[in-house]
Amino acid sequence: PILVDKKFSVCEGLVLEKEEELRCPRCGSTNIIEDPDAGELVCADCGLIISSGVPTERKEWRAFDSDEYIKRAHTGAPISPTRPSFGLDTGFIGQDSVSKKSAKRFQRTKKHVSDSKEKTIEPALMKIKDVAETLNIPEEAVEDAAMLYRMAAGKGLVKGRSMDAMVAAVIYAACRRMEIPRTLESIAEFFGLKEKDVGRSFRFLFRKLGIKIPPPKPEKFAYHICTKLGLSEEVATQATRILKLARKMGATMGREPVGVAAAAVYMACQEQGIHRTQRELAQAAGVTEVTVRNRYKELLERIRPTLKQQSTEGE
Repeated sequence: PILVDKKFSVCEGLVLEKEEELRCPRCGSTNIIEDPDAGELVCADCGLIISSGVPTERKEWRAFDSDEYIKRAHTGAPISPTRPSFGLDTGFIGQDSVSKKSAKRFQRTKKHVSDSKEKTIEPALMKIKDVAETLNIPEEAVEDAAMLYRMAAGKGLVKGRSMDAMVAAVIYAACRRMEIPRTLESIAEFFGLKEKDVGRSFRFLFRKLGIKIPPPKPEKFAYHICTKLGLSEEVATQATRILKLARKMGATMGREPVGVAAAAVYMACQEQGIHRTQRELAQAAGVTEVTVRNRYKELLERIRPTLKQQSTEGE
């Protein structure tokens, strides 16, 4: 395998192991062949031309973390991680055009390559697309989920694990990364799985892949809930104001964001004179009615006096 002089996590789209080995982003192989004349790096196992125009000395290579790799994998040629073999025929990651020489090399190498790895992950990629479409998840998040699954498969993290649990985990991770308001509970329920099982798979991927997952923002859930219930922009704005104040006063700490968001929307409805039951809010948020009731009581105790004071001062 090709080694580098410095320790990087990702280098020009090539996932690096801690031992400084270059790893193919498509199949995870470390069997990378270097063509000094063409300035190309080619995966000997799957035929992917991983990078072209690469100088012999690798001092000019930039280092990226795992998240930057995923972003870079979405640029360049029109590929999609949700499609078998990324939808590649004679197109390659990081190249806008491919020479005839490169195309021939790819086809020649491809003859000696087994598609078993791609066939293994294809059902999972199809499920990601189908589930995301049903849950109305944006295409950007779908591709992110597919790329996360590919990375996990390349590192051997999906072997011996429930495909549904891993698919649910990458979908939830992608939603978190893209700040799309979907709860772990709702995704687990869609798959007919226990929330704790999906959560366990999510934490496993989070730890092993080293990906960055920002904490979910209650404000995103508030707008999502308002949209589902057909509530006005004024209600959403008021709910956001309530949540910002709640965060400032420490009322959201250690609480599930979607539950706090549902309670804030319920409080905003009351202040706007709009009748909505706690049950309706719970159903829209995908949480229990008890959760909404408890979070609402906490908001009443912690921030209601401050809200009244601010309203009085505003008058």
